[in-house]
Amino acid sequence: MTDKEPRDPSRSRKHHLPEIHSVLRATATAAAGGTLVIWWPAFTFGAYNAIFFDDVLALWAVATSVLLTGLVLRRRVTVPWRNWIALLLPSLWIVLGMTAPRSGGGFHYLHYFEVAITMFSAPYLTWLLSKILMSDYDELPTMERFGAVGITVTIGIIAFLLGKFNDLFLTCADFDVSGNNTPPGCAQGPPFHLR
Repeated sequence: MTDKEPRDPSRSRKHHLPEIHSVLRATATAAAGGTLVIWWPAFTFGAYNAIFFDDVLALWAVATSVLLTGLVLRRRVTVPWRNWIALLLPSLWIVLGMTAPRSGGGFHYLHYFEVAITMFSAPYLTWLLSKILMSDYDELPTMERFGAVGITVTIGIIAFLLGKFNDLFLTCADFDVSGNNTPPGCAQGPPFHLR
């Protein structure tokens, strides 16, 4: 390059930005994906003592799309049987919901199965989807792979606690403004954006 040629501005800026390590990139991507799945169901479980059907259906949609992809590609790709079982759990919840009697105590216990599926499936789906969607996930050291799942679990626990103690930083009006029902025990007052 001669002095008269214009410099590529992206080259000069690149020297000022630190390179993001591939281990950090892969671990953060896996952790972020998992937390997107678990934070809202965990929060609503803390705030309302319930996981909403749309959260379970979102988990069902992701699990079923991976399951169907595995079925379509089964001649080229083998999926371990335990992965098939895990991916079928949200569908099992739907089938149980359709077949459980509405009267009596049996239908009430379906709620606990729903909570278990959501809270345990989200970290597992984090691991499984990271393994499928990120080509370099298997090259990560074991601690970083489990670290991403651990971060997902940690965010789930924190989101549950934020839901449980929502009255410390949210008001009933915050839930109203967002289009949600007010949870029991929420604090009275104006929405956060009006304080």
